[in-house]
Order: sequence, then C-alpha cells, then structure tokens
Amino acid sequence: MTDRPALYLFPYLRLRKEVTAGPWSLQPLDPEILAAPFSDFGRTLSALLARFRDEAGQPLTTATLVQRTEPELDPGEAREHERDALRAAVSFAVADANAGYGNEIPWDAPALNLATAEVATFFVGEVSALEKGTFVRTRGGALNHRSIGGGTVHDDFVVVPPPEGLVSIPDLALDGVLMDAVYQVAVEALSDDSPTINREVLAALHWHSRAWENSPLHIMPDVIVQLKTAIEALSGKHRTSDGIPVLEGIYRSVAGTIGADEFLWQKSGPSFPRVFDKGTKMYSSFGHWYWYLADTRNAIVHDTESPVMEHIADGSPFHGNLFRVAERVTRELIKIRLAHLGHLEAALSPSRRGHLHIAGYLGQQIRTIAPLQSQPAGVK
Repeated sequence: MTDRPALYLFPYLRLRKEVTAGPWSLQPLDPEILAAPFSDFGRTLSALLARFRDEAGQPLTTATLVQRTEPELDPGEAREHERDALRAAVSFAVADANAGYGNEIPWDAPALNLATAEVATFFVGEVSALEKGTFVRTRGGALNHRSIGGGTVHDDFVVVPPPEGLVSIPDLALDGVLMDAVYQVAVEALSDDSPTINREVLAALHWHSRAWENSPLHIMPDVIVQLKTAIEALSGKHRTSDGIPVLEGIYRSVAGTIGADEFLWQKSGPSFPRVFDKGTKMYSSFGHWYWYLADTRNAIVHDTESPVMEHIADGSPFHGNLFRVAERVTRELIKIRLAHLGHLEAALSPSRRGHLHIAGYLGQQIRTIAPLQSQPAGVK
C-alpha cells in the first residue's frame, strides 16, 4: 500500500447534486472547471477522463470526484476498509436509485433507464503518477490478473473501454442518508471483532450488488442464486426452514411504524400450502415465497435448470416475477437492518423522513423502527 495521495473517481456516475458518506464527499465534476487553462489538476483530470470511453464509445467529459473531508488514513487495512465501505455504499445507493420514493422499481415504465452495478465502478489512481501521465492498463481478476499495456494519459492509444455491461449512464440523485448508513455499518463490519449482524449486512450488500451486474456472461440464474445468498446472509441461517422465522421477524419489526406501508411484507395476509416429500405444510405469504426462492435456487445449482420466474400466489404481496420481488425483498431487509443498527431514517423514503421531521418539530410522537436492543423477542 502506497502512502502517495490518491485520486478517487467514479467515472460512470453522474450526480445531480453533491452527496456525502462518512468522511467522503462525492461531487459532480463541472466540465468548465476541467477546461480551466491554469489548473494543473484540472488538465490532468481532463486528460485522464479522455482516456475512458462511455457506453457509446465516446471519451468521457465529466465524472464524479470523491474527496475525503478528513485527513487520509495511514496506509494499511483501515484505509483499504474505508475504500471498500465507500464502494459498498455507492453500489447500494445506485441500485436503490432505480426505485421511486418507496421501494418499488417501475419496471414497466417506458422511460425507465436502469442504473446497473457498472455505473458504480470505482477508480483509484495515484495523483503523483497521473501528474507524470503514467497510465497502466490491466485485465483479469482473482484467477489471472496481468498488465496488458501502458503509456501516458496523453497518448491516443491509451483507451479504457466501458465495462462490458454498461448500457447507459443516467443522471442520479443518490440518497445521502442511506449511503452514510451503509458506509458506517460496512466500516464496522470490516473492523476487527465486528458484530455478526454487521458482517451479515455487508455480505448481503455484496451479493445484492453482484446481482445488479449486467455483463452478458451474467445470466438470470446467476442473479437468482446471488439474491437468495444475500437474503440467506441476513437470516444468519443455512437452512431455509430456520431462516424463515428470522427473516419474517425482521419484517415484523416494521409493523405499526412510519413507512411500514412501503414494504412488501404485510402484518396479516393469506397462508399458502407447500407440498414437499409427500407432505403439506402451511406457510405465511413470505414463508411460502421464500421456500419457492430456495427451491428455485436449488434447482439451478443442483439440476442446472432454467428458473421459472413467476411465483404464483394470488393474494400474496410476494406474487409475481421472482427476480423483481427478490431484489426488492433484499433491499427492504437491508434497510430494516440498517435501522436496527441505529440508522432509523435509512429505512424511510425521503417523503417519510420529511413527515418524521415535521412531526418532531411539532412535538408529535411517531413510531419508528426500534434499534435491535429494543426489539421484542423473536427479532434477532
């Protein structure tokens, strides 16, 4: 790990306004500042961006710059953990930005322009190296990672193609409250002796982000397995039968609180039968759906079958397309867990936060999701 100053950049992220997470500030770059004739930093950054290509193959002219509002940490695990936590926070906020003020993504809207995980690609470069123009290209991953070329940011042949799954670069308004909550929980999860619940949330964040990858090699069976893994991580249980009461307990903690109507789970609803091993057992709407997700995941992993994407359960809030419901369930459970860890507004939409603030100003009491220490028995 070097102790040289570093430049932090999300090349494919377009922000409508500045947002912060912990000691990090994410700022949309003004193209006019990049073109300032007497700014060495601006010229270097502009030359660097010109090496990147957008989804149409054109050079980038702007990006999102990340700056630390506090002194940089000394080289070591703590600094690396901060970067990993920031990446997790931005990835989750980008995926959540696809939804409206509630948790529902308007999948069938004609103008929907989804932001996939590729939008949250993170670039870290040494400032001293970039000032000298050095730019090294790499390819590969954990199994085989190698340098494939080099040059300077001023060489025309040095080009960084867009991520394979990048289809568009939409303008986004990221939720700063949600981002900061994810960042704080992720930093804690990456520290020594972190609480189990933090590590479970971080694991769920990882698999949820993976599910939003858009590479052609990343197909829907992969997505279903990743979302099931994310939800399973939040349960802390390997067995589906053991995980259902834990997960439903997480959902149940929102009952009677502000914003509860924005979650898929409902306090009361129909039960559904599940036939397995020549026996029949009744389950709640959530339990029935979660078993269907688990059975589909097992069919993919063990039988290499293509998943049946429709969960048929008339009257259940979890009825419908398996991916769309599983993605929403994952986001909702993560948000509730963030509230359990003390970040209560992270589970609320901006409109509900506004209602909460107005009520507080008027001295009115509104029930919110309680921290984990205050939860009744059954919520773990």
